[in-house]
Amino acid sequence: SMDLGSVKHAGLAYIPLDMNGKFALNPPLLKGEDKSDWGFNHPQITQLLCPRKKLYFTMTALQTGDIPVMTWNWLMFFYEEGVYNPQNRLEGLFRGHIAWQFYVHLFIGLSAAVKGVVTSNASKKAKNHAWDLFEVTPYIIAYVHIIAYFTLTTEQKWTTTTGNIDLAEMAWLIIDMFKDRDEWTHETLQWWN
Repeated sequence: SMDLGSVKHAGLAYIPLDMNGKFALNPPLLKGEDKSDWGFNHPQITQLLCPRKKLYFTMTALQTGDIPVMTWNWLMFFYEEGVYNPQNRLEGLFRGHIAWQFYVHLFIGLSAAVKGVVTSNASKKAKNHAWDLFEVTPYIIAYVHIIAYFTLTTEQKWTTTTGNIDLAEMAWLIIDMFKDRDEWTHETLQWWN
């Protein structure tokens, strides 16, 4: 799809350690069709894709497949600053800067994402305006998390599963998290909007 093509390489720029972009991938990833050095084959991307409950296991076990990554284990990059709090498992969930940057790129525009702003000067109308989107919904949150996840993996072309992760199931699990109109849901949607 056009969305995947537009973020395949630009999306890597959204992986800094913090919202201020103070981090670069090391080793760097080369542009091109081959993504074999991405996903669990890259030390920093492995850390971002690490399921929250598996955080303290070794990256080698993830890279070799000894530790399975399952759809229902939220990934570290889903959390604000990549931090999971076992005492409050919802703290920071779906507030990670990578997903936010993907949202800005996909719905506002590349120039806005690069400049770190939420308005675009591009001649092409941003999707949020073209589609009359006035707020970020759980569906959009799920969409940008799925696109970000797929971009970080080694998959060369779109697929509905990558390893043990069923992307449709993951999207629905994210959407289901917002069904209860509780304080966390309200605060998380407010953060996105």
